[in-house]
Amino acid sequence: MATVVKGVANKVITYAFTAGIVIALVLGLIASWVQAWVPALTSLLILAGIVVGFFNITPNEARDYILYVTALVIVTSLGSAQLGQLPYVGGPVESVLQSIMAFIMPSVVVVGIKSILNLAKN
Repeated sequence: MATVVKGVANKVITYAFTAGIVIALVLGLIASWVQAWVPALTSLLILAGIVVGFFNITPNEARDYILYVTALVIVTSLGSAQLGQLPYVGGPVESVLQSIMAFIMPSVVVVGIKSILNLAKN
């Protein structure tokens, strides 16, 4: 019974992660048209990132997750600054990358804090 519940929980968290990425992409693309909804949807992305950080990343995955997300944050940050200057597509691309950052940054902060606490326990 516990294995079934854990399997369902893992699927829900996986879907939450996928939904967060999809929402980040959609929000980035439509941000210029729905200015009033951007703060609420960005807050939803931040909340989803926190949930992913708490529940989706195991202690065994934490080191790799932090490494990969740190690389992604660096590339996204630099890409946002550079690609945002392109005519026509720069604005939407920059907005998509910023939305992805809003989703991923809280998760890596939570995973990092959890890793530090695990190190302190040992």
